[in-house]
Amino acid sequence: MACILGFLAQPFSTEYSLYSIIPPLMIKNYLMITLRSMLKNKLFLSINIVGMAIAIACCIVAYFNWDFNVSFDSHHVNAASIYRVNSVREFQGRQTSYGYVPIALGNAIRQNVSDVDAVVRYSPGGGNFRLGDELFQTNVTNVDPEFFKLFTFEFLEGNGELKDKSQMVINDELARKYFGNESALGKMMVQVLDSGKTKEFIVAGIFRKQPTNSSFPDPAFTRYENQFNAEQFVGDRQYNENTWYFRNTLFLLIKDPFRVASIQAQLKPYTENNNKIREDFIIREFVLQSLVGMAVDDSYNERPGTWTREGSPLAAVVGIGVMGIFVLLIACFNLTNTAVAISSRRLKEIGIRKVMGSTRKHLIFQFIGETTLTCLLALVLGIAIGEWFLIPAFNDLWPDLKLEPDYFGRPNFLIFMGSALMFTSLLAGSYPAFYISKFQPTSILKGKLKFGGTNYFTRFLLTMQFAISLIGIVCSFAFTDNAKFQQKFDLGFNKEGLVFTYVNGRSEFETFRNAISENKDITSIAGSQHHVYSSSFNDPIKHEDKEIEVDILDVGEDYVPTVGLTLLQGRNFTTDSETDRKESVIVTEGLVRELDLKDPIGKELIWMDTVKYYIVGVVKDIYNHGLWEQMEPCMFRYGAKDKVNHILVKAPSDKLKSVNQFMGEKWKELFPNRVYNGRFMDEEIVEANTVNNNIVIMFIFLGTVALLLSATGLFTLVSLNIIKKMKEIGVRKVLGASVANLARVINLEFAIILLISCVIGAFAGAWMAGMLMKSIWKYYLNATPVTLIVSAVILLVVSALSVGYKVYSTTRLNPANVLRDE
Repeated sequence: MACILGFLAQPFSTEYSLYSIIPPLMIKNYLMITLRSMLKNKLFLSINIVGMAIAIACCIVAYFNWDFNVSFDSHHVNAASIYRVNSVREFQGRQTSYGYVPIALGNAIRQNVSDVDAVVRYSPGGGNFRLGDELFQTNVTNVDPEFFKLFTFEFLEGNGELKDKSQMVINDELARKYFGNESALGKMMVQVLDSGKTKEFIVAGIFRKQPTNSSFPDPAFTRYENQFNAEQFVGDRQYNENTWYFRNTLFLLIKDPFRVASIQAQLKPYTENNNKIREDFIIREFVLQSLVGMAVDDSYNERPGTWTREGSPLAAVVGIGVMGIFVLLIACFNLTNTAVAISSRRLKEIGIRKVMGSTRKHLIFQFIGETTLTCLLALVLGIAIGEWFLIPAFNDLWPDLKLEPDYFGRPNFLIFMGSALMFTSLLAGSYPAFYISKFQPTSILKGKLKFGGTNYFTRFLLTMQFAISLIGIVCSFAFTDNAKFQQKFDLGFNKEGLVFTYVNGRSEFETFRNAISENKDITSIAGSQHHVYSSSFNDPIKHEDKEIEVDILDVGEDYVPTVGLTLLQGRNFTTDSETDRKESVIVTEGLVRELDLKDPIGKELIWMDTVKYYIVGVVKDIYNHGLWEQMEPCMFRYGAKDKVNHILVKAPSDKLKSVNQFMGEKWKELFPNRVYNGRFMDEEIVEANTVNNNIVIMFIFLGTVALLLSATGLFTLVSLNIIKKMKEIGVRKVLGASVANLARVINLEFAIILLISCVIGAFAGAWMAGMLMKSIWKYYLNATPVTLIVSAVILLVVSALSVGYKVYSTTRLNPANVLRDE
């Protein structure tokens, strides 16, 4: 690098003008020499071009994966002027930002904050719809009519005005799925409500489906008021557009960015409106967050209360990017070693050219030009590999993340490709160009110059190559072990033998339970208002002077045995006991630990400052948020008899699919106007396994590419080392050296390099695997010593195989031939 900077720093006088460095008549000569040299070494160069092409293809995937995140919502014309209002909650001195706000805040801003140019409320929902004889379920989001003026949607038919509550707009995918080739505009979609009543909607517009890096993947939209029911109550809570109890997402259009701070200050007094109603959810302030970067920030910070699509996880972006750069570095190191090896055969050419008047600048230009041409060929091939193979394979791994390459639509990719070409050319070509061009022609032509073998620089390159390869191997094994660990992880309940679905009240629960009870494979049925992984609510509770937040679930008396909760102390709820309904709770070990209860049975807990409960049982900890988030302490209450929203069915795990199918058939008979929606309790584990397996596939691919490139680099350096030591090997053979002795002479320094690489790569791989897992899960298995050892052994075995034949054939050479050549 110092040589490059020194060369570039020289004054560009007339003597060293562009034409004196690269005379036009010499360009043809340079090209002929370059092509002749490439044809003489086509095997080595082909291997390096393919290796670098794969590395560049990996970097292209990493680039578009990064670009997917940074360009989130960039298609919205007003993106820079749109802000989401977040709630900053304070509890026990800890502040947490949430992506939602009280529903009433929207009208309050619209009426009282004149600096805001537009206010849009956003509330996702869904329902059952009927078209002819077909019943289907889809998500429908409730928004204010200004939504489509604020955000950019391409309407293929109609528009997004949503003039009244009877209108709905849908995306083209939904229109094709249910209306075929006919125009959906003006057609009727009938929503079947849980009560059995129907609501009719007219399709007022069809918009093109939003890109996958949009915060709004919603297939259908209708007016915001449609979410409010006729009674205006949810339970005993008032539910309308002026409620401060319930939440929604709120967006503001602020065209003048200098007004943002002022508007945020004007929102401060409205925290009191919330805090009077929600003493359990005290808001410190409302904060405006720009739509630009919102999705990525939500993902990286794991912000709760976000109802829009989030960006890719940090691990998916950083992990792929880092490994792509690592693989590209290995390919560059390989090309450097290959350039040195090829140049060692061209010493006489260099000497003659220097004698004939070639300056050092001419030689530097020649060697860097040759490397640039090689990198250019690799770049073209890499784009093809990325476009036809790696990007489609990546999209298949992550269905919710679709990379759509845009090579010429945006200048960023061309800048990236140009930078990659310059980087690889200079990194791979600078060392041989500046090192070889400094040799004196007299030393070359007299045969005094011995060029080949290894030096500190090439040893460093090889060490880094294999260390990087080992990082990929360690990560592959670490995520594989983590998948097995998470599959066997005890979540505190029966995750393999349980299926559940949603019902409306006690009557519907009883009807469905009686219908499915005839199935002999079903071992237990329970009803509950709340259920793990499905619904609960979070509130603070007190014991003496301690206060904590807990997840509260209202369940039935059969819930504990059916779900498979392990009762450690005390008892279950007594059937139809009004005392248990009013004052008894079952808690998890985590709650006992948090409140430091020595003998928990009978201890008093205070909820909402006035309601007293007494602990009658303690169950084993349950991981109510799966392995993704921190386990929360739980409190189970004996729910009201008529409040049943879930039916849970227990069966042997090998019979569960057939039981679920049976339940679906019975559901269709009993409730023909609603779609059956059975869910397995192991879905969270299945999702975790999918993430694990996909990351394993990516690291296996990257690790294999890195290892093969490194093995090629090792083969090149061993070959150079053998050329340098041929006379020594011949003499040793004459003196009676054994094959093992000769192998030690050839391989000793490489064995030391590999051992150093194993140490560096093992620790770096363990750190990287841990960092990536930590960004995805709360509960995972770090790389074990066995993982590191097995990975290192694989590295050593592949290295030995790559050079074994070359070393063996060298030790079997006739020393007379070697010494005669010398």
